[in-house]
Amino acid sequence: MRAIWGFIFLVATCILNPISAHRHVQSFIIDLDLPPEQRYSHIVPHFNDTVWGFWNQYFAHDLLLRDALYSISAKRGGEPKEMQAEIKGLAEVSALPFQFVKGIQMLYELQTMMVPIENITFPNHHAIDDIPEEFAGLSRIPWRGPGCTGIIAKNSAENGTVYHARNLDFSPFSVMTKLVYNGVFTKNGTELFRSQMIAGYTMVITGARFGPNGYAIERNTRYTDHRGGNKEMLQNLMSGRPLNGWTLRKILETETEYERAVDAIEKTPYVSTEYAIVSGVRKGIIMSKNPNNVAFKQILGRRNPEEPDDYIIITNFDFFFDDVREFFDPTGGGGFGRPSRRQAAQTTLNATLVAGNPLTPDLLFQTLNEKYVIADTVFQAIINIEKGIWNTSQPDI
Repeated sequence: MRAIWGFIFLVATCILNPISAHRHVQSFIIDLDLPPEQRYSHIVPHFNDTVWGFWNQYFAHDLLLRDALYSISAKRGGEPKEMQAEIKGLAEVSALPFQFVKGIQMLYELQTMMVPIENITFPNHHAIDDIPEEFAGLSRIPWRGPGCTGIIAKNSAENGTVYHARNLDFSPFSVMTKLVYNGVFTKNGTELFRSQMIAGYTMVITGARFGPNGYAIERNTRYTDHRGGNKEMLQNLMSGRPLNGWTLRKILETETEYERAVDAIEKTPYVSTEYAIVSGVRKGIIMSKNPNNVAFKQILGRRNPEEPDDYIIITNFDFFFDDVREFFDPTGGGGFGRPSRRQAAQTTLNATLVAGNPLTPDLLFQTLNEKYVIADTVFQAIINIEKGIWNTSQPDI
């Protein structure tokens, strides 16, 4: 079975869709038996021109942004020993400044301050938070997203097996789409887990640990839900609390069972708010994480707000708490009277169920590529833990 998984992974078979063409996601082995400084040495040359272009365009000449990023990174101190060594190796092989490589490891946490709402003011709205003046330079961060759509669905045509569909939306698209790859993390020559990666970033974004009771993990940005949330997140960053993605990577390395992984995600403190979308063998859960607890759970097979029993879905907003910001999100061309990404996806999913048809992997892939759902999408995946499926692709937008 592992040979079949490896074949599926290396081929990265895409389900053809008439909406847009798709291309293969290249893959690399990341050998955890190597010294941490050497693990990415064979990968960096494939992406270094793009990463250097990103540095030169956005950071090299922007002192305000660079100082804000470096200041937070310096106040954090060193990362966990293994992670710090991996960052050192990345900096040495790429010849980029160490402070920059270390600083961009915080991209998911810092992104929680970048609510994708343009030219809209919500006076005194409890969920609209400001960036503290001391770190105002962070408003110049060039990455937007990760936007993201995650769906966990039961396919009645295959006896209720569970598929996990994922869009990763990340801009500047012209840069981020060139930095995506799949990493196969191995130990003693055997795969532990696999992860969709962004070059220069040591942590998982979309990962899977296959096995009889294995699981897949997707991370989606979740914006703070109260005033002062940004300040709390920055305090967590500067306290040295392990970054969310490193926490998830260590869970993937050490936990083989779905329930133990879900329990670890729920109980482990995070730096920032974030959605954890976890699928397993005929089961799934979406946890809306606060730094110190879980604000809400959507469990597959149970009645959830605005969702039938057959699927659960999340983008980047707490729709179950009536987060008004979802309807002013321009990501994907929606909002402002047009469907949000979630609404557009649910239109297709619900119409399929009403017609008496199953939520097949083809249908889920179609949903990921629907108008208003697809955005600055740099990575897509259809995953099934029970069947050992890891189908990944990149849309040609």
